[in-house]
Amino acid sequence: MDTRIKSTLWAISIPFLCIGLVSNTQAKPEPEACIALGALVYDNWTTTDAGGSGMPAGESVVDYLRCKSCHGWDRLGLFGGYVRRTRTAERPNAGLGDTDTTPRIIAPGLGNFYHISTAGVLHEGTGRAFEDGSGSWVELSVDPVAHSTGFTLGNQHPDFSTTGANAGDIVLTQDQLDCVVDFVNFGDADPHFYFLDIEQEHDPVLYTINAAANSAAGKVFYDGNCRACHGDPAVDFQGANGGKPAGGMLAYLAQDGKYSEFVHKARWGIPDTIMTRATIGTPTSQDMLDVMLYLQEQEFVVPDFDVTSGISGTWYDPERSGEGFMIDVAKDGIVAVSFYTFDMEGRQMWIIGAGTVNGNVFVIDFEVTDGGIYGSAFDPLLVNHYPWGTGKFTFTSCDAGKAEITPNANYSGVFETQTIDISRLTLPESCN
Repeated sequence: MDTRIKSTLWAISIPFLCIGLVSNTQAKPEPEACIALGALVYDNWTTTDAGGSGMPAGESVVDYLRCKSCHGWDRLGLFGGYVRRTRTAERPNAGLGDTDTTPRIIAPGLGNFYHISTAGVLHEGTGRAFEDGSGSWVELSVDPVAHSTGFTLGNQHPDFSTTGANAGDIVLTQDQLDCVVDFVNFGDADPHFYFLDIEQEHDPVLYTINAAANSAAGKVFYDGNCRACHGDPAVDFQGANGGKPAGGMLAYLAQDGKYSEFVHKARWGIPDTIMTRATIGTPTSQDMLDVMLYLQEQEFVVPDFDVTSGISGTWYDPERSGEGFMIDVAKDGIVAVSFYTFDMEGRQMWIIGAGTVNGNVFVIDFEVTDGGIYGSAFDPLLVNHYPWGTGKFTFTSCDAGKAEITPNANYSGVFETQTIDISRLTLPESCN
């Protein structure tokens, strides 16, 4: 199995800015909690979830303050996922096109086993003032000389000390400082634990996943912790997350540097959002390896076949005669599916649901019902509806498809996940 994966990022921008020191009398969080806090600090130390208290007075663009903005999600700066990212007035660029070509690498892996220190984060007396970040930006067409100078100035590391250029302004608390250092030095979170190699010369940047990954376990994790908000990886899902990432998870991962962004956010959460570490199942590094490999194997491809109303009819696996699917695709792309099968005690069972066609794929939210009464006594108000799980249907032609059936947590203890190759039982008049 080739575990090389393309990528880009969820991005934003800044030098290893991370933390100014403020008086804090509280005890340092326990190691596990401190590392988790440090991950959020690395993302955006100004947020409430990261222990922050908002933006400092001297800077209005947060990307000029975030650690990840210059160091990158893979901590390789110019030599990683940010290798081709340009600077704008809204974000620094970690050295691309800058007179300061320092790569901003802070990834201890690949044999470079060093530890960052609090002093290395503070940049006391050597870092820039906050206002020299986005405030230094000048359009190239307006003043080439000032533009070049501003490039360098804006990409300098901020001074996060209490006595330096930003004394008296908002800087990182002692907990934020201590915990971001613990996080960056935490081997289990080093990008080189997840990736055996990161090749920036490829376009997009190529990430090679650690060989310990297990895609089957990754699917279980994705289905249990990600699918509810992000939907099918190949579909632009308009769910609880507002349809992010746009284009679907696979389209997002096919960009420059995104695998390193994904692994950070999927493991530690996104500060001040509903995507907290608790809501995503408190994942481990192994969970991240597994789910990345699973997503890689769902490789985004443009299908040669599009589902139309022509596939409507009865489908089954000839080796499993006695069960099958009735599929009805409307002209507006809405599809209804009835899965006629049996429960674990041999009783007839119907699982029904609906979804929307996307190319050659549709995903069905299945449910089961009870409470109805046969004949003249039937009352629709007596029917109970119970969410059962999902079905992903993929078609390669008018005569061949695949059904991936996944029970939810309420039914997975009884019904197994299964993949069924399906073919037609009934033939249509046409399937164009």
